[in-house]
Amino acid sequence: MTTPTLAQTQQLFWKLITAPEGVASGLAALPPSARAQAATLVHLGGRLSAVERLDVYADMYFYRIRDCLKDDFGAVAAVIGETAFHNLITDYLLVHPSTHFSLRYVGRHLPGFVATHALGLQWPYLADLAALEWAIMEAFDAADSEPITPAALTAVPPERWAELRFECTASLRVLRLDWPIHEVWAHAQRRQHLDGIEPAPTVIRVWRQELRVFHRAVDVTEGTALEALTRGATFGDVCELIAAGAGEAVGVERAATFLQGWLVDGLLTACTLQTGDPSVPS
Repeated sequence: MTTPTLAQTQQLFWKLITAPEGVASGLAALPPSARAQAATLVHLGGRLSAVERLDVYADMYFYRIRDCLKDDFGAVAAVIGETAFHNLITDYLLVHPSTHFSLRYVGRHLPGFVATHALGLQWPYLADLAALEWAIMEAFDAADSEPITPAALTAVPPERWAELRFECTASLRVLRLDWPIHEVWAHAQRRQHLDGIEPAPTVIRVWRQELRVFHRAVDVTEGTALEALTRGATFGDVCELIAAGAGEAVGVERAATFLQGWLVDGLLTACTLQTGDPSVPS
């Protein structure tokens, strides 16, 4: 048997400790030549067999991922408890093993997975809670951008405000959920259980200011307006969108109120005039 290269040894070790059903099943799935090479991965001696020794590394690998996911989905873990969370992650990793060198991405499928898992049936709001926590993760990692200030808009003539086109911070996420999950999240942060939560259509915006991530439940109109901005709508389009359900005067007033709040929260990072004029100074 030829001596394997370092790269081959690393690849074989990786296959065994990440085998979904454990080292023994991973070893059995290898061709005979690879199984022979696997026997050289660890030094024999003492009470543990080669498979048992490799299982130590496999367990460490799993627990490391589980602990990372517990950090990312702390509210989910708090709601269902340690044992149920351990079992959830075990089931999840069998379907969605880590495929990236960074553990940052390993939880990206968890909200969708929870929606069809038995625990998601036991806690029907659990998928929404996971979606909020993943959005918080994404907002924290989003690219930095300098928000514009209210003073930047003073140079725009009033008659041209309808032409303004805004860019939103890369950290912005607008979630449309079936449960008021922000209430569950808040109770979980205080290590409190929330009794009697009822389903209700909920819109939550998530964003980052400097190094802190915020989220807030907003009404459907604001959520729709923000989604329109991210698709390139002008401020005039937003006013018309709001006015369609509330009337022109109310639409303009609400749009102005939303805009003031978005500026305060740092959601807007640039603005231009629809005609292609240079960017409005920040």
